[in-house]
Amino acid sequence: MKTQRGTTLMELMITLSIAAILMSIAVPSFQTFTRTNRIAAATNALSSALQFARSEAVTRGKMVSVCPSTNTETATPTCTAGASLTSGWLVFVDDGTRLTVDGTDVRLRVGMPSVAALTIEPAATLASGISYGARGDVFKDPAETTATNRYINLTIDTENRCILINFIGRVRIKPAACTPAEVDS
Repeated sequence: MKTQRGTTLMELMITLSIAAILMSIAVPSFQTFTRTNRIAAATNALSSALQFARSEAVTRGKMVSVCPSTNTETATPTCTAGASLTSGWLVFVDDGTRLTVDGTDVRLRVGMPSVAALTIEPAATLASGISYGARGDVFKDPAETTATNRYINLTIDTENRCILINFIGRVRIKPAACTPAEVDS
């Protein structure tokens, strides 16, 4: 007589218990991994737009600006005063009124973060956008008495990144949030 071998209920319960323990360890790590990759992608997209704007300003010998835009998916996107970069951004040759698409301004690139639950908070000096001059330096508002560094904080849940822009226009990324005190130093 042949006996059939199968899985006992006890073996099945032990296997499921081990699987549950392994999943409880793996899922939080995977969520952190996913969050880290999402914020890195958003940070890279925005810093790439800033570096592109600076490069185009030097290449064209004209002012190039990056501003927040809520209509990046239209044929003629414009800057949106008071909007957040979370909605999207526009890079354009800024020949007329600064940080306003008008007259002969040429739209170069639009961007939009592909990440949900992203918060982008620029420093007060960048609330309406940033402009690069023909030498690649950051346009200094006439109200500013000295050239200052600027920053943009990006946040997804507990993950933070900071894009630092010094007064000569160089862009770099810091793997944590920035504060005004540390940027000015």
